[in-house]
Amino acid sequence: YLTDRWLPALEAEELAPSTVLAYGLNVKRITPHLGRIPLQKLNRNDAAVMAAKLTREKSERTGKPLSAETRRGVLVTLHRAMNDAVAAGLLRANPVDGVKRPKVRRAELHTWTGPQLSVFLRATRDDRLGPLWHVLAMTGLRRGEALGLQWGDVDLEAGRLSIQRQRVQKGYEVEERQTKTGRGRPVSIDPGTVAVLRQQSDRQLDDAAQFGKAWRATGHVFTRENGEPWHPDRVRVLFGEALKRVDVPRIRMHDLRHTWATLALQAGVHPKVVQERLGHANISITMDTYSHVLPDMQESAASLVAALVDLSLGEGTEK
Repeated sequence: YLTDRWLPALEAEELAPSTVLAYGLNVKRITPHLGRIPLQKLNRNDAAVMAAKLTREKSERTGKPLSAETRRGVLVTLHRAMNDAVAAGLLRANPVDGVKRPKVRRAELHTWTGPQLSVFLRATRDDRLGPLWHVLAMTGLRRGEALGLQWGDVDLEAGRLSIQRQRVQKGYEVEERQTKTGRGRPVSIDPGTVAVLRQQSDRQLDDAAQFGKAWRATGHVFTRENGEPWHPDRVRVLFGEALKRVDVPRIRMHDLRHTWATLALQAGVHPKVVQERLGHANISITMDTYSHVLPDMQESAASLVAALVDLSLGEGTEK
């Protein structure tokens, strides 16, 4: 059922390639334990025993024990597959319901302060990928969304981007697909970012003139010297190399997105605006992800409201 029916059926759901890949890897971890059990005979104990055995397994890639996150992903995949079997009328109930999943410790977010971000952007502004780092840091876009951005999505006069697609990896292969919501998302940009994008356009014109007929007119905003769009993994590597030349704490490229959101919330931008700009499905995701900012926001709110209420006793007021 898992390999011959469930995985092939996922192709019709237009899931992110990374999601399909993760499901496939998890199925490979499931089948050695449960592959010989007929679908209708699978029970909760079978899944619980598998979960226990996974704690003793090691990763083929690293040789280390499977992480709690990996083991949790295996159980989530199995539960999803069984839910689909119930929906298809193959099972009356999900036999994996109630199987305990390992707790996964939330990864600590690493972000830059405003001055640290300024140092990095100033140091890399003349690099080929300097404009990309700037746009990521000043918009909160995902890497794939920025790399999928085309000039037709950019309105420099209005100072607005329309996020229509993203470049994502399926293994090492790259494909472009619609954003997670399946619809465009408007993102306003500041005058400084407009200027950076104008410079990027001028640089591409120079590249096109230099390469002549060899230039590839793909329409992408961020491209290599010959006009080809960047591979997401190559960009990740180059970000790490850029960090080595700048005196700032090391973070992941995705942390530029977290940095923007953190700075926005600290500056008093409404969480609903942050949610819409980041493209989160609902505001609870935004608030849960950036809960570390909430204590500062609470203190600020307390002071702001208190400032509006004059509790002092004026002259002539009876005591």
